[in-house]
Amino acid sequence: REVVEDHKIKKITEEKILFPRFHQYDVTHKVLDDVKEGGAGRNYLIAHSAGSGKSNSIAWIAYRLASAFDADDNPIYSSVIVVTNRIVLDSQLQDTINSFDHRPGLVECITQKKGSRGLVEAINDRRKIIICTVQKFLYAYKDFDDIRDRNFAIIIDEAHQGQSGESARTLRKSLTDMGYELKKYAEDNDEEFAEEGDLLEEILAQGQHANQTFLAFTATPIPNTIAVFGTPTDGGKRPFHTYSMRQAIEEKFILDVLQNYTTVKQAFRIVKDYEDNPMLVEGKAKKALVEYAQLHDYTIEQKVQMIMSTFLSNGRKKIGGKGKAMVVANSRLQALKYYYAIRKYIAENPQECAGCGVLVAFSGQLDDPNVPGKKITEAEINVDAEGHYINNDKKLRAAFRGEDFNIMVVANKYQTGYDEPLLHSMFIDKKLKGVNAVQTLSRLNRTCKGKDDTFVLDFANTAESIQDSFQDFYQEVSLLGDVDINSVYDMREQIHTSWLYSSDQIDRFCDVMEKSSGKKQTPTTVGRLVSIIKPSLDKYKDIEEEKDRLALRDKLMKFVRRYGFVTNICRIDDKELFKEYLFVSYLVHMLPKNPGEKVSIDDKIRLQYFKLEEEYSGKIVLEKTDTTFIPAQPKKAGSKIKKKDTLERIIEKVNLENEGNFGEGDKVALESVFKMMMDDEVVKTRLTEFAKTNDAGMFIKSIFPGEFQRILVRCFMQNDEAFQRLLGDEAFQKLVMDTMAKEFYKKLTSPDED
Repeated sequence: REVVEDHKIKKITEEKILFPRFHQYDVTHKVLDDVKEGGAGRNYLIAHSAGSGKSNSIAWIAYRLASAFDADDNPIYSSVIVVTNRIVLDSQLQDTINSFDHRPGLVECITQKKGSRGLVEAINDRRKIIICTVQKFLYAYKDFDDIRDRNFAIIIDEAHQGQSGESARTLRKSLTDMGYELKKYAEDNDEEFAEEGDLLEEILAQGQHANQTFLAFTATPIPNTIAVFGTPTDGGKRPFHTYSMRQAIEEKFILDVLQNYTTVKQAFRIVKDYEDNPMLVEGKAKKALVEYAQLHDYTIEQKVQMIMSTFLSNGRKKIGGKGKAMVVANSRLQALKYYYAIRKYIAENPQECAGCGVLVAFSGQLDDPNVPGKKITEAEINVDAEGHYINNDKKLRAAFRGEDFNIMVVANKYQTGYDEPLLHSMFIDKKLKGVNAVQTLSRLNRTCKGKDDTFVLDFANTAESIQDSFQDFYQEVSLLGDVDINSVYDMREQIHTSWLYSSDQIDRFCDVMEKSSGKKQTPTTVGRLVSIIKPSLDKYKDIEEEKDRLALRDKLMKFVRRYGFVTNICRIDDKELFKEYLFVSYLVHMLPKNPGEKVSIDDKIRLQYFKLEEEYSGKIVLEKTDTTFIPAQPKKAGSKIKKKDTLERIIEKVNLENEGNFGEGDKVALESVFKMMMDDEVVKTRLTEFAKTNDAGMFIKSIFPGEFQRILVRCFMQNDEAFQRLLGDEAFQKLVMDTMAKEFYKKLTSPDED
């Protein structure tokens, strides 16, 4: 049961009494007081620092609004809808709201199993609190009963994420009291009544509505979010309620994740191992070269040694020996390679790593780097101590919280909305900026008994770039000035200069769309739409210069995005503009994708040097100042000319950008061994025959080790500084041998070797 008193709100359950922090109590009462005074139809942006108990704040506000009455004792809201942008419903948020004591039937969670039908039933049955993903509205809204005279409070989790997409627009439209809007539209235009129709209803669904209250929660209020949900002030907008990062740290509600921050510079040099010197697109080739260095087995292994030695000697011992770590990878493939390398390290150091376990989190399906031709998923690779597959989000969170696992490697997943107080250390190998940096690092800031600090080791970012990202969201954030509504018309005029389509095309397109509205599009309907758009597609394809095509494509996409954003803030009563928006939206999806030139150079290059060097260690200090944003002005569409250069020159540029003070000790031993073996024609011929008559597994495990041992004798005889570690470190020696075996097999079985 919930007990409400003048000075506190407390939740009584069989397990515990939960008292709100002051900021949670304050925002709940201020929202409730404002709603009771002004009724539905206002927006509330709630900027609360990550880790400040957002889920509990959402739950308290949801329950209070569900039972809020106006001065005449009428319920203010028919339903309170808590929406998240995650495709899979956030189990953490769902569990928090469900855990509050309530009567049966008050809360309805629309799980994947219930589907969009569950949302339809919840809305039509007038359930007081509904929890669902925003995507459900795309499929459910057509079956909603008439919602005339019904008010809704919509609580948005993570408001900084996209709120101008099709799902968000459908949510607004489906909950709009269209009877009221049609009547008001007729009055405003001196008409007896407004003619109903899908085009008009789409326009009337834009902007804010008297029957919808949006409460948007975010820890990182970016300008667009403030523009849509912020409270108007003199000359701009601001959040309705702020509990800043600075205040949360000073009140010791969260930890300062920038207190112990170490950045490590990774320097490398790549050499060309290929007679030809092909011309390549510079941007893509550079990216491929850097990716090659980042994904190289040697690189991963070197970083893992630093990660594990740091974690085992420091982070693991924290929080009474329960400290956990997260490794943030740049890609899903890199995450998988990190997982395998950490697992290998644990296996090779059983005494040092006793009780240490690793999990990996990534979406979709990947090629297994250890087994050519095999696909693998997250659910197939994570196994608990009893041998059971950890095959869903809830199980993965629970497993990491337990005693068997203390390292989790992630690629995009769990970088936002993840709450694990035992997480102490983070190892980052991914470029982070702005909101992404703050959200990712804030996974560390949760407090618990025995946790008094955090630690970050960063391979990819500088202390200055992280400081810049955090500074914007350290204290209160506001927006100075208004969004330029006329920018939509300016962007339309830019498109018109291309003469890509005509008003007649737009009218015919919208006629077909309106006649098929509410029905499943048949092949005939799709065919008619395509035939109308085809002349525009042909004109686009006929543009000779690629840079001109790209510039036009950019203009079209920006027009669609800008219209969607502006109409979240206000309604644009312009049918012709809306019809053009529909046409261009459809056209953009049909434009041919630029296939580009796939760059495959792994077999043409080798990693020669690699070095990790500490760049900064200490506290990253933020200034105690508020942040004022200015609405972003639409940028003019430009064109990116794809510059080409030779592979050799591109390698030189990449090496220069990643240069270090290399000594012979930094030379990648496998590069020297590789050259030694390739220069020996007898060895090369023998290995080539073996490689072409055996599979990769047999070659790597049974054939190559013998040849490698012969080469080690030569290394000993040369007494070269580059080989000293190779000869004196058995674990490193095995790493070089395994990596070399894969390199050789790939090289010797390449068609270019024939």
